[in-house]
Amino acid sequence: MSKRLLILACAAAIITAACSDIPEGEVVTGEGPRFVVSVADSNDDVGLGNSVAVDPDGNPVFSYLILPAELEPGEIPATRPIGAPYIQTETTPATDDDPAVPGDFGAAIGVGSVSADGIFTRGAAAQVRDTPTGITIPYGPATVDSLVGATADSTNGTDIAIDTAGAKHVVWAGTDGIYYGLGGQTSFTVEQVYDYGYALRKAGPIGRPDVTTDAEDNPWVSYALDGQAQRIEVAIGSEGGWTTETAAQLQPCTECPQPKRTQIGVTSAGPTVAYIDDGQDAVMIAVRGADGIWTTSTVASGVEADGLSMAVDPDGNGLLAFYEGDGVKLAAQDGTQWTVTDVATVDLGDAAQGTGNFAPTTGVAVDEQGVRYVAFMNAGSVQLVSSADGSTYEAVETGNLGAAAFPALAVTPDAAGIFVTWYDDEGQLLKLGIHADLQDLQIANPSPTPEVSGGGAAEDCGVDGAVVLDLVTPAGTVFDTNCLVAPAGEGFTINYDNQAAGITHNVDAFTEQGGESLGATDLEPGVVQQELSLGPLEEGSYYFQCDAHPTTMYGTLAVVKAKKGK
Repeated sequence: MSKRLLILACAAAIITAACSDIPEGEVVTGEGPRFVVSVADSNDDVGLGNSVAVDPDGNPVFSYLILPAELEPGEIPATRPIGAPYIQTETTPATDDDPAVPGDFGAAIGVGSVSADGIFTRGAAAQVRDTPTGITIPYGPATVDSLVGATADSTNGTDIAIDTAGAKHVVWAGTDGIYYGLGGQTSFTVEQVYDYGYALRKAGPIGRPDVTTDAEDNPWVSYALDGQAQRIEVAIGSEGGWTTETAAQLQPCTECPQPKRTQIGVTSAGPTVAYIDDGQDAVMIAVRGADGIWTTSTVASGVEADGLSMAVDPDGNGLLAFYEGDGVKLAAQDGTQWTVTDVATVDLGDAAQGTGNFAPTTGVAVDEQGVRYVAFMNAGSVQLVSSADGSTYEAVETGNLGAAAFPALAVTPDAAGIFVTWYDDEGQLLKLGIHADLQDLQIANPSPTPEVSGGGAAEDCGVDGAVVLDLVTPAGTVFDTNCLVAPAGEGFTINYDNQAAGITHNVDAFTEQGGESLGATDLEPGVVQQELSLGPLEEGSYYFQCDAHPTTMYGTLAVVKAKKGK
């Protein structure tokens, strides 16, 4: 299936979750907890380097890379909706002497969330250009120049942590270093906490970073660097700025792979960084004592590990999940001792050789009762298991997830919500699975196409010749009709009444879907009345939409030999 067709299908599938005022598809959720899969984002190539956390209200918040879609020859990219994060710099306008020059492409650092009633918000922490005046992108992304030209190959993952106040801490490995973004609901600020010195074409020397917060909500960022010998660094943020400490120095290793993912958490022993030492075939930790000195110790030896993830249990003990050979392992801390147990047998296939954004990942989490959860890749898909006793793991029923890779995992303390994000590498999509009691949750399962009034093309629009030029948005993100009718050969005016208080809409008329705009009203929040004067137009079928919500608010503009009156 082409990317464009898939996006259209997925856009329809998530309308129920994204727009609470649109009639929902009829869904039988059954009783008790169930696993529901939704498309978390589908614009362009989204979902590599994903991470997920839980906010203070128990809702999932996730970060991920947004990149230009990889298209088949001759395939036309889908139009990015207004309000989507920017991955292209501003186009140079055409002049009489020179044609327009498209801006450079790059990446954005996406941030999304789902509210308790199933409403998605998709925005960003950072993007390649300033947001134009009059456009709102959720979470107010900062402009980061180093994202221009960034690719899936030259970047290396994201991570997100939510502090006790609900602030979002996002980190990523860019082409030239490690970046940190702090955001709330309206805006992000971004700082570079490590500068590599020049831009990389291929990720590797800078390992995938991780972020956590301490009891005072200060951020701690861990990452691995490659030089004459690999080292594990920790950047610590405070009101006084950033300080960087070396948590561990690895022995030189000429045949070792480039730095792998690190993980950081606050255990009962203090800030703790987990990392893989390929030269010693070991999974290691470094703990920062009260004196500020980092001390290293071995978690598992004689292992060729990958895909490291970390959680901290209610007693302050660390849990580490990782791949080793054809299995998934879990290392559990009890004081100064670590016990490694088998979780599952897996087939990573080609992913076992992946690096950077394409390196295999696991996810591990633990609830307040000590129940452990592990997500991992297997045979081209993703699996989720849990264990109450720490030794026997049972599968959590997820259904067939299809093409799925690079999972991340988060769990609410009471286990009322289990959240898994992953990358659909066939569709270039970010997906979110939620395991919860869904009786009151408005996310459809499995996201059926709802019957939407006010959206879609109307096949019989204008057949009776009656002029229809009044258009209303009564609330939310819907038009009251998907059919407008205008007289051929005469000028006419579309009367648009946006009754949705505080929600930005407009009406834009086109020669056809994806074609040339014939005219548009300004994007304005309701309540507001607007007029769009057009024509005269030749008899035929045209198209209209709201530029802020083009996947849910659109329809047919039929220009006919009119019969006066409705």
